[in-house]
Amino acid sequence: MAVDTQAFRLLLAARKAGVDFTRSVTFGRQSFYPKEPPVVRALAASGLGLTRDQIGPLRHTYAERFLTALGATTVDSIDASDYEQATLIHDLNQPVPTDWHGRYTMVFDGGTTEHVYHYPEAIANAVRLLALGGHFISITAGNNQHGHGFYQISAELFFRVFCRANGFETRAVLLADARPGGRFYRVADPAALHQRVEFVSGQRQHVAVITRKVEAVHELRRLPQQSDYQSLWQDQAGLPRRPGGRLHREILRLGRQAKTWAGRRCYLPWQGAGLTALSDQDLYTL
Repeated sequence: MAVDTQAFRLLLAARKAGVDFTRSVTFGRQSFYPKEPPVVRALAASGLGLTRDQIGPLRHTYAERFLTALGATTVDSIDASDYEQATLIHDLNQPVPTDWHGRYTMVFDGGTTEHVYHYPEAIANAVRLLALGGHFISITAGNNQHGHGFYQISAELFFRVFCRANGFETRAVLLADARPGGRFYRVADPAALHQRVEFVSGQRQHVAVITRKVEAVHELRRLPQQSDYQSLWQDQAGLPRRPGGRLHREILRLGRQAKTWAGRRCYLPWQGAGLTALSDQDLYTL
């Protein structure tokens, strides 16, 4: 639960993209420890005009001052315990109180939701907390973080949850090297490509999303289904599912593809269809 270097850069990119931080809430009280050299580079590259003095100390502090520099006039934090003096004590495994619905222009998950057993409930709480026009920003555990939390998240989950049918427009889903100042990659929607966007790496990866609530919804209207299976079900509607048929062959192909990627020894993300490396300029013009 922290604004590390990569989360720092993501939040700068979100502000550059026009996210309104006025009424901000974080899942967990966020520690603040980005690394100094990448911070200086990120502030310059973002073009936001923020100074090093405005964001305050980088170690042994919390992120409220940084969020204030991004435009927040109020910053709340939600946690199941008061051990870090969160402003709102609530277990994200449970629905948030109804009087919190629609209260915030920005909800930030800086690596909290992967520690919540009822992950879908935690995400549903982000939907409930957001005001119309507000943004949900998350950077969470991706590849090679087994044991860090309960879950490692697939990029496609964000596309399927934060879709137009659920009242959201997603600006970007990103993969990020976990190392300070590491590269960001834009992930394409598998539904648009009509294939999975898969990658392997020898390094830890984060998965991130910036998405906007465009309808006054407080509950998801469509439960997510992985796009390639949904496409297969639609293509095979009314047809018998027999061994050797198209559906059976496609399932076998997907299984072989997964084994192929799992067998690769890669120390950087494998860049296939749907995964595009971003320069700093690209990151701050999402």
